[in-house]
Amino acid sequence: MEPRLSKRSAALAAGALGLLCALFVLGRPGSTADHDRYRTQLRQLRVATSELEQDVLRQRVGMTQLHGASDRDFDALAARARQLRAAPGSLPAEGLRSLNASLDTYLRTLEGSRVLLAAAREKEQRLAGLREAHPGAVAATAAALPPGPARAHVEAMDVDVLLASRAPGEASGTRVEASLARLARAREEQPLAAPALAALDALEARTRELMALQRATDASFQALLDPGATGEAERLITTYLQLQAQSQARAERTRIVLFGVSLLLVGYVLVVLVRLARASAALGELNRGLEARVAERTQALSAASAEARASDARKAAILEASPDGIVVLDESGRVAEFNPAAQAHFRLPSTRAVGADFLALALPASLPAARREAVHAALFHENGAARLENGAARLETPCLRADGDVFPAELTFARVHADGPPRTTVFVRDLTERKAVERMKNEFVSTVSHELRTPLTSIRGSLGLLENGIVGELPAQALDMVRIARTNTERLIRLINDILDLEKMESGMLELKLQPQPAQDLVEATLAGVQGMAEAAHVTLRSDVEGAPQVKGDRDRLIQVLTNLVSNAIKFSPQGASVMVAAGFTADGRVRFSVTDQGSGIPEEKLPRLFGRFQQLDASDTRSKGGTGLGLAISQAIVEQHGGRIEVSSPPGQGATFHFTLEALRAPAAAPLPRDESRHNVLIVTADAELSALLRGLLSHEGYRAVRAATLAEATQAVEHAPPDALLVDTRMPDGPVLDWVRRLREHPRTRELPVLALSGRSQPGAKDMGTALVVDWLPTPVDEARLLKTLRYAMRQPGQARVLVVDDDATTRRVLCAQFERLGALCIEAADGESAVALARDTPPDLIVLDVGLPRLDGFEVVDILRQGKGRATPLIVFTGRELSRTDQRQLTLGITRHLTKARASEEELVASVRELLNGLLARRDAAAEPRKAMP
Repeated sequence: MEPRLSKRSAALAAGALGLLCALFVLGRPGSTADHDRYRTQLRQLRVATSELEQDVLRQRVGMTQLHGASDRDFDALAARARQLRAAPGSLPAEGLRSLNASLDTYLRTLEGSRVLLAAAREKEQRLAGLREAHPGAVAATAAALPPGPARAHVEAMDVDVLLASRAPGEASGTRVEASLARLARAREEQPLAAPALAALDALEARTRELMALQRATDASFQALLDPGATGEAERLITTYLQLQAQSQARAERTRIVLFGVSLLLVGYVLVVLVRLARASAALGELNRGLEARVAERTQALSAASAEARASDARKAAILEASPDGIVVLDESGRVAEFNPAAQAHFRLPSTRAVGADFLALALPASLPAARREAVHAALFHENGAARLENGAARLETPCLRADGDVFPAELTFARVHADGPPRTTVFVRDLTERKAVERMKNEFVSTVSHELRTPLTSIRGSLGLLENGIVGELPAQALDMVRIARTNTERLIRLINDILDLEKMESGMLELKLQPQPAQDLVEATLAGVQGMAEAAHVTLRSDVEGAPQVKGDRDRLIQVLTNLVSNAIKFSPQGASVMVAAGFTADGRVRFSVTDQGSGIPEEKLPRLFGRFQQLDASDTRSKGGTGLGLAISQAIVEQHGGRIEVSSPPGQGATFHFTLEALRAPAAAPLPRDESRHNVLIVTADAELSALLRGLLSHEGYRAVRAATLAEATQAVEHAPPDALLVDTRMPDGPVLDWVRRLREHPRTRELPVLALSGRSQPGAKDMGTALVVDWLPTPVDEARLLKTLRYAMRQPGQARVLVVDDDATTRRVLCAQFERLGALCIEAADGESAVALARDTPPDLIVLDVGLPRLDGFEVVDILRQGKGRATPLIVFTGRELSRTDQRQLTLGITRHLTKARASEEELVASVRELLNGLLARRDAAAEPRKAMP
């Protein structure tokens, strides 16, 4: 259990820590820097004072002064001493007073020294004057005296006085006194005249004045140097050091006391910390993590700070050089920045744009309200706006220029989260040129689709009819020319289709009809489509489908991919080689399709550009293999839309293997020729692979389940295993007479009533007499698709009158409709709700359904969805409702041939005409309803 502290304990711990901090502040020693600085100043004062006194002494003995001893020097010392009144704050008040008293004493001493020096200098000047005049006085006195001892003593006294003036002191004064004494004795011994005595008296008086002034000057200098300001400076330093020592001693005692108190507080805090040990451990771990993150963040910020300036410069350059308009908006949607491209797009200077509301500036007044709301939602990041992966919103809308012109633009709104209020950056791209290019491309595609493909299709059909002998037998040379023309026409159509497919893929308009597809069917349909090409190239096609894999995909597109891969394999395989088409499960449960040839392989350096557009292995003008270079690019795009990717492996000289994998659909193993009970099953018996592929594609598109048998033996096995709903039989089978085989079917009770449609370009022997008894209809080749579908529909319907299922919840409407249809000779079946309609349609399949949308229990949409899942998907339908149907509704309400009529607008004649059209001849069979099935005209 984590330790917990009461609020009181936490408060006491916090108080103890606060007190400890205060004691630490109080007990910490004073700053040694202040002490050292002040002591240095004191020492500098002492040195300066000593230097001053030394200069005074040098002046006294006649030496050169080093620093000077003028009044200005005394004033500088006094100013320096006054600065020392700002003592360190660590000294107590009493110590400061004592220190200031010492400073006052020093200043007084210094001032006294200044006065003494001035007096000494004055005396020195007088002494110098007397000293200069003394030799002259001595000479005059000597001249007044007669030769003798007195005159000799006078001349000797001049020397003594001169020596005394150069070496002042007591010894010099004694010598002068002795000289005066000797002169007095000589005076007494030698009689002198009165003038001589007067001269001697004057000389003695002058000498004694000189010596007295000499002694006074010496006394002044001695008084100047004896007590001395230097001594006071020494005492000042001593006083400060004593005070500092006392202050430190008191502080030390205080620190000892505070240290004891701190120990007590630390003990208390330690007790608190011990109680917080477990919590602090977790907190410490968290702190370490935070410190690591802070360190990382700091390092990142230090690195990013260097990039910030460069980023700002780059951003400015981007804003200036960007071909797209960049508009920065504040949180209210007003323009904050407007780059040059935006100025060009809107033809508006930035000075007028900044501060304006962007929506009012950019959107024309004629813009629909819904479009304006979409732009508003994108700008302010509302929920209704579509977002890109990065959170930005992009849409296309007309924008308004300053001169009133409107131009198509693509606006991308990106919210910028940074310091300060949020901002939105709008990227404005002028789509005028793109729209013009798209319009040109659409016109080109429309031209290719209509003006080229439509006449080419007619040309191909006409050439096919000529090749099949519709105008009689053609000469061999003419037949070869027709065949060449048809082949090249088909090649040109394939090129156009490839270009259109590429355009659809680039524009994202290629729609896939994803449905479960057995791999066996895909491989068989592919091989059937390229069998003729393989036979012409003398290449054998082989297939290997392991198990019964199924995938979910678009049947036509997957067959297109496999056909392209197989046709390429045939083109690049030598004569006598074989091409293997395989399908099976991979280790991870996916379905793998592969096409392997025995050609020369693909050079390794050409593999990277293999799936590029208009890329061919041999791109020279003399290449032997034809093609547009679009097949593999289209195939790769189709497979990628199915969630896979085509890959290739090609060992040198060992052929190439193209393969791709798709997600597998788990389904039970199918029979050799499976039967789909939800659809009508049609067995196509033909050895012509191209005809089989054509018929299977047509019937599959109409909702039939088409299975091929390449021989009569395979057809017999398929019929015995699961009889189909109808047979399409090519009368030109290589393994026997077809009519004999059909006769044997008619002899078997199980297949006696099986509808048989014969496909033949010319009559068979005996067909005129026997065909009507054995087959439902004879269909010439090339096949008329409308007639084939019509015949199948009639062949597989139940015998009897034309049956019309009228589905409406209003009984009066049902009676009126039934009366109209019965007058036409149809048998009407009524249903008042959706469930009854579905049940009746399954029990007795109608030839036509007249359906209202607003039905109880199951509405019209649900009825159509259910019927699409079964054999009723090809049933003609008239949607007769009072509801206005949109195009989406009309697409959903579609079965076979469908007409959409509105009750309030459609006339009775229009309704009856639609019924006649969709029943398409069944009304004429009313009188022959009970007759046995016979050939149709």
